[in-house]
Amino acid sequence: MAIATGSVGLNIDPSAAGLASARRLARLADEAGLDFIGVQDHVYHPEFLDTWTLITSLATATQRVTFMTNVANTLLRPPAQLIKAASTLSTVAPGRFVLGVGAGASPSAISAYGGPQYSPAQATDAFEEAMQVMKAMNAPSQHAVHFDGKYHRVHGAHPGPFPARPVPIMVGSYGPRMLRITGRLGDGWLPTNSYAPPDRIAELQHVIDEAATAAGRDPKSVQRIYNVMGTITGSGSPVFEGRQLVGPPEFWVETLNRYREELGFDSFLFWPVNADSEAQADLFAEKVAPHVRISPSPTAQGAHP
Repeated sequence: MAIATGSVGLNIDPSAAGLASARRLARLADEAGLDFIGVQDHVYHPEFLDTWTLITSLATATQRVTFMTNVANTLLRPPAQLIKAASTLSTVAPGRFVLGVGAGASPSAISAYGGPQYSPAQATDAFEEAMQVMKAMNAPSQHAVHFDGKYHRVHGAHPGPFPARPVPIMVGSYGPRMLRITGRLGDGWLPTNSYAPPDRIAELQHVIDEAATAAGRDPKSVQRIYNVMGTITGSGSPVFEGRQLVGPPEFWVETLNRYREELGFDSFLFWPVNADSEAQADLFAEKVAPHVRISPSPTAQGAHP
């Protein structure tokens, strides 16, 4: 698995105005020992750079940190081409890419950019088909992939070339059907505290676990990474926990470790808001990450779903 259990990561926004900062943040994460970087994929925002191009640029300028789309929109990126791009990145930056995917938000914005304007039910149906195509195209044992769905079709597509290990496919999901798809087909789950606050996590985890078990999978094989949006404040500042986490470093350390023990998350991605991203990243790397990160054993490090 490209993101080992017990990892800590950092969000980097794909803002064109913040490109210089994005480069500095990537170097900081790489040099400070953070494990991964997440970049959101909203191509229809005019202020945002293309996520794939930005990740490629940042990956070639770093040495060890893993990158993850957080999450790629399958309504604007055909699944066979999406997994080809993911495999290419994991080859160019060996083993340093994880594919996070979702069904796509903002139907009108997707339609304006040339994508289909589906209802939520249709978008979920299309996503399930996309997952099936990507899983098939991601398997080295496949020589020609055939899939004839309502929304996606491939006829004898030849997958490859393959990186040393198949690219993990993580899912950003919240509704019951999307959670069941995550449990059946996903290598991991990528919720965000702004949309799935801590008091909802147990019920959402249960849906994933049940779906994984029904599909004959060990629920523990589905990695759980929590996007935690919030602000690290000075010592002694007021704290707040919910759809954002706000408090001093020691509060973040205690809370994230509690999320691991009580909510079942194994890794965390810090998403700084309402503050200078570089200053926040420095605080996280120096004051929080060392006390939250768990160094994997050699056996765990080599394992992947």
